[in-house]
Amino acid sequence: MTTNIWIEKGWGDSVENATFDDIKIAIEETIKMDEEHGAFWVGHMENEFVLEVHKNLDLLFVYGENQDEQIQIKLDNWEDVKHFFKMYFDSEFEKLKKEIELRPFKYKKLTNG
Repeated sequence: MTTNIWIEKGWGDSVENATFDDIKIAIEETIKMDEEHGAFWVGHMENEFVLEVHKNLDLLFVYGENQDEQIQIKLDNWEDVKHFFKMYFDSEFEKLKKEIELRPFKYKKLTNG
């Protein structure tokens, strides 16, 4: 199955044509990983969106023409993490971005440039 989604893990492993099951594995590995390497991110070969999560439950959504904008929120649990990655796998990028922005006082927007 070709998904056009890749996963890069903070400890150096990567997965091409990732499935949602690969996300579940990456979450389990991240939970066990040390703080320094406890993160992973996904990207899409055809879209300019990246979703990144850290062991401390910080979630970053990177977007923009040159991936020059990002928003960050602190999630409450790993089920929330799965929820956002499910939207990513369903290519609901605008919905994902809006849902992050709708969480009051929990997000910040960062811009490079």
